Amino acid sequence: MKTKYFILSLVSILVLGCSTASQKMQKTINTGEGMIVGTICIENRTHNSYTFSYADDIPSVNDYPISQESFTYKDDRPDFKENGKSYFLFSINKPSGKYKFFKIRVFTNTSDKISTIDIPINMKFQVEEGKTTYFGQMNINTKKKIYTVENNIDRDRTWFAKKAPQIQF
Repeated sequence: MKTKYFILSLVSILVLGCSTASQKMQKTINTGEGMIVGTICIENRTHNSYTFSYADDIPSVNDYPISQESFTYKDDRPDFKENGKSYFLFSINKPSGKYKFFKIRVFTNTSDKISTIDIPINMKFQVEEGKTTYFGQMNINTKKKIYTVENNIDRDRTWFAKKAPQIQF
């Protein structure tokens, strides 16, 4: 009996543990919403989790977002690896409007230390109802605490076609 539970537990861990970030993505546009898609490249990936926070880009709450959301990659396998860098695909469904990424929180938990690093950012994006808009590739260097955005639309179309063919942009 214990063997059956052990095998069942092992299979569950393997199935759940092998899920990729793209399986967490929103793959269809909900009524009254639009979608923003892109890639996140994490250079020097040595931490346990990376949380990307975004909110409405409303001037009165720019510094202190009232309504915010986030998504986290926690020990996830990247969707793609290239030249030693980890790449994660993302999609966000929201009603039409202006939004921004405002913070990346990097968390580390090892046997000898626990640390959290907040990297303030200001990356704006716009969502249009019924449309899928390409954001670009967000490059994150946690050692230098810097970020950039670049356009890799052709490569990202190929990657999305492999991982989430429902998403067209």
